[in-house]
Amino acid sequence: MTGTLRPGYNPPVVGYAVRRFLQLIPTLFLITVLLFFGMQLVPGGPMQAFAFNIHESQAARDAIIHRWGLDQPLGIQYLKWLTSMMTGDWQTSFFRNRPVRTVIGSVLPATLLLMTTAFIIQELIALPAGILAALRRYSLFDQVVTLFSYVGYSMPTFWLGLMLLLIFAVEFRIAPVAGVIDIRLTGAPFLTPEYNTWFSHNVLVGIVDVAHHIILPAITIAIVGIAGDSRFMRSSMLDTIHQDYVRTARAKGLPERSVVLKHALRNALLPVITNVAFQLPALFSGAVVTESIFSWPGMGQLFFESLTQFDYPLLMGILFVSACLVLVFNLLADLAYAIADPRISYA
Repeated sequence: MTGTLRPGYNPPVVGYAVRRFLQLIPTLFLITVLLFFGMQLVPGGPMQAFAFNIHESQAARDAIIHRWGLDQPLGIQYLKWLTSMMTGDWQTSFFRNRPVRTVIGSVLPATLLLMTTAFIIQELIALPAGILAALRRYSLFDQVVTLFSYVGYSMPTFWLGLMLLLIFAVEFRIAPVAGVIDIRLTGAPFLTPEYNTWFSHNVLVGIVDVAHHIILPAITIAIVGIAGDSRFMRSSMLDTIHQDYVRTARAKGLPERSVVLKHALRNALLPVITNVAFQLPALFSGAVVTESIFSWPGMGQLFFESLTQFDYPLLMGILFVSACLVLVFNLLADLAYAIADPRISYA
């Protein structure tokens, strides 16, 4: 973080934001180089995709090879790929025969719905639990949170998802096994024009149906996140509540609520903001294991399918978007520091 500490002074962060944004350009360029040439190191390279599509004609293969420049030197291939990504032409999926942007756009809403729900559940539980555990250090509550953190963080996601399916979907049958909606109820796949028409006439039923399907995968994702973030929040809060300015606030006779929320918490949030910023790109990239277990039609399952089929354009599109999101949210985290802690300025 490039900033200076000046108590009581916090100039506009626009100049800093512009500088940080300009710094992202060479970083993004380096990422594209590593991404492109890293994919070339995969056994078979992009040409390996044709081995999985034996029904494609030679003319269609030649057209794809020519369009991507796969018959040209690697430098030319990289420039063609980089130009297409920057201009928004992400080429066509080898196996779906649809534009990559269209394929990603068709599954992105399902991933956003799942990951946002899981993230909200995660933070609503993890942050208060971590704060209370720090304020009640060595209490029974603190010990329970600590035990849950160790167990939850070390618990394999695939095992947890399968156990939740076995208990709540198979044994008690109070949750569906897979999918985002009950197509027998809606009569059409999720977010198709037919589904949207049905949903507009059955809003409450549609919301209940989606909530019924989303609860198990969201909990599967959230439990691991709660375990990690609660422990992270506890540690950060413990470091903050023993600082001199917190003791001074108490010595002035300020209410404990004001001391915790206005003085300790705002400063304890700084490392948490960094941690959350690295988690936010997952809202768009999805959870590969969880989406595969629950057959959730999102980005995680799409990535797994494109990886097993070696759908080169689709893989590159997903990885490129994920890399861009990591950089953007890292920038937003830097800017959020000034909001959380007024001592930080970016002059």
